[in-house]
Amino acid sequence: MVKRITNKPPRWKEDNSLYFLTICTQDRTPFLHMNRVPELIVDSLRFCKNKVKDLIAYTIMPNHLHLMVEVEDAKQISSFLRDFKTFTSKEIRKITGSPQKHIWQRGTMDHCIRESDTNEDFENHLQYLFFNSVKHLGVTPREFPYHNFSEIVKKGWLENEFCDFEDNKSK
Repeated sequence: MVKRITNKPPRWKEDNSLYFLTICTQDRTPFLHMNRVPELIVDSLRFCKNKVKDLIAYTIMPNHLHLMVEVEDAKQISSFLRDFKTFTSKEIRKITGSPQKHIWQRGTMDHCIRESDTNEDFENHLQYLFFNSVKHLGVTPREFPYHNFSEIVKKGWLENEFCDFEDNKSK
């Protein structure tokens, strides 16, 4: 029998690890910043947090969100995502009046954070997560309302001035 080759790379799963996750809306529909939706997502993340060891960081963009979670068992990610997506899909449809059958894109992009002496992979992904507001919306992390940047600053993992930029129009 010939082994079928797929386009998908194998998933790297490791227990007692950090994972960087990206969850996109179906067809990249930008409704995650609509009235009451960001608060619903934050509340749901905190509620579903008991499915993983820790919710480290999150940022909510209009059509996707990035999360960094810590798990004891890599299988926890599936139950966390299932519960989060199921609950928020129903609630987002209620809030937005969306007739869409699917709120979230099928599947989730994930990356197991590799441990090293320098913590380079962790730092790169944490910075990327909070840089998203600058990249997509031109808003510094300090001014962006839909993430937990202030918690990360309190832990000393990033500076409060991370990604601050000067208004070039005044020069």
